[in-house]
Amino acid sequence: MIANARMYAVTPQAEEAWRALLARVSERAGVALPYVEHPAPAQVSALWARPDCGCVFMCGYPYASAQVTPHLLAAPAPALARYDGQPVYFTEFIVRADAPVQSLAHTFGQRLACMLPESNSGYNAPRHYLMRLAPAGTRALYRPTAMLTPTPREVIGAVLAGQAEVGVIDSFVMDLLRRYDPGLAAQLKTLALTPPTPIPTLVASAGADPQQCARVRAALLGLHEDAAGTALLAMLGLARFVAVQPADYACLPAMAYEADLAGFALTDAAAGEQGIG
Repeated sequence: MIANARMYAVTPQAEEAWRALLARVSERAGVALPYVEHPAPAQVSALWARPDCGCVFMCGYPYASAQVTPHLLAAPAPALARYDGQPVYFTEFIVRADAPVQSLAHTFGQRLACMLPESNSGYNAPRHYLMRLAPAGTRALYRPTAMLTPTPREVIGAVLAGQAEVGVIDSFVMDLLRRYDPGLAAQLKTLALTPPTPIPTLVASAGADPQQCARVRAALLGLHEDAAGTALLAMLGLARFVAVQPADYACLPAMAYEADLAGFALTDAAAGEQGIG
């Protein structure tokens, strides 16, 4: 079975930290978990579809929507106070640091760089959040970008290049960029956060050996109990890993369903013509 941290391998240095942490998990569990790279532009959905995932980060929305459900292992609890010790995260609405706007409402009608509809932080959560802000009968508050931006780096690139005025980014991705690429992070500022939603979780493929999964899960949940594990967690801004259940992620498809039912889109070409903002 393989290990992979593609979702949070935001720089080569961050990926090395993940490799070290997952190697420690493998050692504690007594389960071989060779780290296999799956960098962009390869689709992350192809990684999740592999039959040999043993300890791989997966977004909670596609997890909860999957026809064949992977084994849940554990979810990270980020160490910063804003996470309150829980396995949650936010979507950050980012703009260029030199942008004159100070509130999200002042950006409505402009271009928003988002990820693919399968993403929670890059699509589902911000769509649901904006739906709650929109006047009745409004289909969307933002216009789309000319090009797709399926990864956080591409969202950031679109904002910095002036191809979008606003972008939506996983808050833990931003935490890691502030740690591992502070020069890039300093070029951005955050205007708003969504409410917390369940953070991406580590999973194993549905066909994985349940006994091996149990050993990997136990290794993750106990990682913070010794000095070596604590140091590895600290390198990635984590307090610990936390046990999670399938029901914890059921809210994510429900959010998508609510927005679908309301006919609300994250972006629409006509949004700038609606006189919003």
